[in-house]
Amino acid sequence: MKKRRIWFGLLAMTLMLSVLLGRLAWIQIIDSGSFSRREIDLIGNSVGQREQGIELDSGRGQFYDRNGLPITGETVRALVLFPVKRSAADKDGGMRQIARILGAEEKSWNDFYANANVPKMWTEPGTGLPIPLNADQARRIVQLAVPGAEVMETVRRYPANAAAKHAIGFIGQNPQRIESRFAKQLSRGSLSLTSRIGAAGLEKTMEPYLQGVGKTSVSLFTDGNNRPLSGLDVRLVSPGNPYYPLRVQTTLDLNVQRKVERILDQAGIASGAAVVLDAENADVLAMVSKPDFDPYRILPDNGDWGNKAIKAIAPGSVFKTAVAAAALEEGIVKPDETFECNGTFGKYGFTCWLHGGHGTITLEQAFAQSCNVVFAKVMQRLSGEKLQEIAHKLGLDRQVGWTEENSGGQAWSQLDGEERGQIFAGRLPSEDEGIRVQTAIGQRDVLVSPLQAANLVVTLLHGGEVFSPRIVRDVRYRSNTVAQSFPVHVLSSSQDGISSRTSHEIGKWMQEVVRTGTGKPLQQAKWKLAGKSGTAETTVGGRAAVHQWFVGYGPVERPQYAVAVVAENEPENGPNRSLAAFRDIMNALAAQ
Repeated sequence: MKKRRIWFGLLAMTLMLSVLLGRLAWIQIIDSGSFSRREIDLIGNSVGQREQGIELDSGRGQFYDRNGLPITGETVRALVLFPVKRSAADKDGGMRQIARILGAEEKSWNDFYANANVPKMWTEPGTGLPIPLNADQARRIVQLAVPGAEVMETVRRYPANAAAKHAIGFIGQNPQRIESRFAKQLSRGSLSLTSRIGAAGLEKTMEPYLQGVGKTSVSLFTDGNNRPLSGLDVRLVSPGNPYYPLRVQTTLDLNVQRKVERILDQAGIASGAAVVLDAENADVLAMVSKPDFDPYRILPDNGDWGNKAIKAIAPGSVFKTAVAAAALEEGIVKPDETFECNGTFGKYGFTCWLHGGHGTITLEQAFAQSCNVVFAKVMQRLSGEKLQEIAHKLGLDRQVGWTEENSGGQAWSQLDGEERGQIFAGRLPSEDEGIRVQTAIGQRDVLVSPLQAANLVVTLLHGGEVFSPRIVRDVRYRSNTVAQSFPVHVLSSSQDGISSRTSHEIGKWMQEVVRTGTGKPLQQAKWKLAGKSGTAETTVGGRAAVHQWFVGYGPVERPQYAVAVVAENEPENGPNRSLAAFRDIMNALAAQ
């Protein structure tokens, strides 16, 4: 009887052990990700207890210039500190040596080191950006071989000397936009509500192409005593996808972009913009906006990050280009007709900028000298409706940046927030003479962006054909195979625009501006240039100020570039910063 009880006991224990082993097998192999009513992920948690990692690259796509040079995505070496068990010598000696190598302030280093109970990177205070190590610092830290102190390569999205900041834009958290615009990615788990997505510029418009398939991180595996596990140690975890992240190939020329940025700084343009277009197809080669901003420190109430190159402001006498084209198209002025300018118009308190007037001059001479009175008299003969029609044909009063309809029938533009500008308030032509006279000199309600102004020049050079400036040429896989291309667009053919005769005539008048008119200082430039100046009256903080403009092209013999420069809110009688910057930009392009 006793033997039978022992035998049944052993059998029961065997059965219980079998059930337990089976349950463990089920948990570990078959249903490891969902255990008990609390759905505890055993594998995930076990790995989390011994794997401690830090992100090195978000996996987001990067921007490149037309020549393949990177605009974003700077790879730097940085110190990564893992919380591992260290000897007293490592703590007192090795860590102090690392601090000296870094040139770290004692308090900052102590705060960093004492609180390193999770993997941490040595970063700039405030931004969390990795502090780059030079080659000597990296070598010396590696030689110390302090446990858990690793020199790793990481990616800073925006380089310290980042270019084209306003065109590229910046990223940030926007849970509402993720929910409304990227619901599918949110449900798949490729995005979370805290993900950083494009908030402005190309970062925003190209967001669907920039989203990656996973980050690259580094992990250190430790045992229960926080000591590195032999054989595992530091491991790099990467998606390993041969196609992602994608590469956004812009039309920007990084060399030209940097030169134009320096030139605007040297010219003392604190607020304004410059645009350089390829005269052949209106591709954006450089797009600069001032003031500058830090993409890592965005202040919502500070508009410095706004791209002034695509914002519309009063163009002043630059708009006389459209008035002159309308007058020629309508035939309301004879080629040899002369006008009288004695400095005043006689109505509305309207005067010419030149005290005493320009005397007897033709319309061509009035264009070169930028005579307000002559253009006011021309506008008396021209209807507001016809002026608006011609301006539209020239690419004004509408968005000109590269745009297409998406699958949902909505317009998608490469340029974030481009303003279309206007000719008359409410975009309804006015036949009131006083309004038309002010409109003739680019004041009153006229608004034009630097991009439109530069594109206007390209339109004239192409006989009235209006191009749609693009800033992105294509998107490529990691293998450099094209995933999506954006071909050159024409907004209006030459048949739908102004005549080639008028276009060429205005182009010649721009040459006269430099020969005998307001652009004479450009005669000393390396190239023979042509253009049109503009000065628009405005107010800043209750004081009178002006927007200084100069737009044009060069070289005259074989136009390669169309350029627009605006210096905003300058003193009324201050130096012409826009003209000086235009000259220096053209000289820099001539030296290419």
